[in-house]
Amino acid sequence: MKKLLTIIASALIMSVITSCDNDDDKTIDTEKPQINASIDGASPANAATFYFGEEIPVKLLLTDNAELGSFSVNIHNNFDHHSHSTEEEGEEHHDHEEGEEHHDHEEGEEHHHHDGEDGDAFQFTQDYTIPAGSTQFLIDTKISLPVKSDDGDEYEGGDYHFMITVTDKAGFSTFKAFEIKILQKE
Repeated sequence: MKKLLTIIASALIMSVITSCDNDDDKTIDTEKPQINASIDGASPANAATFYFGEEIPVKLLLTDNAELGSFSVNIHNNFDHHSHSTEEEGEEHHDHEEGEEHHDHEEGEEHHHHDGEDGDAFQFTQDYTIPAGSTQFLIDTKISLPVKSDDGDEYEGGDYHFMITVTDKAGFSTFKAFEIKILQKE
């Protein structure tokens, strides 16, 4: 009986030591993910011009210290020249990395809207998943720009924002906004 108690006590001590060691291995993610727009061939870029009926190439590198979760792309008009800036006023063509976006739609669902007040302003929103366990993810895709809205009217050309938001598995988000032009071909 004494030998059995010694074995049980030893097992309990080992279990406590092992569980303490495992707690040290679990690092709490406190860092926001990053969006790298300075890689070779990065797109879009501030002040870039795209055309309805063509595509916007998207090439950006997403990174996180622990694990990436998902990203979303939002393109909307900037006809009123609003800002998503957290930087000082007076700067032109900002890359922004603060804030969070919330989208009320299903993952992977593409949305194209028009705005009756400003004519038919193009809007695009889509969520994308990132493979589990990824700490780096290269976005290398294209987004089609239709010429006309669902009601058959041409989209209005002008200033637009291209926004990308990346969220890591811990829930931290970072976004970057690019000031672009989308025009109708003449």
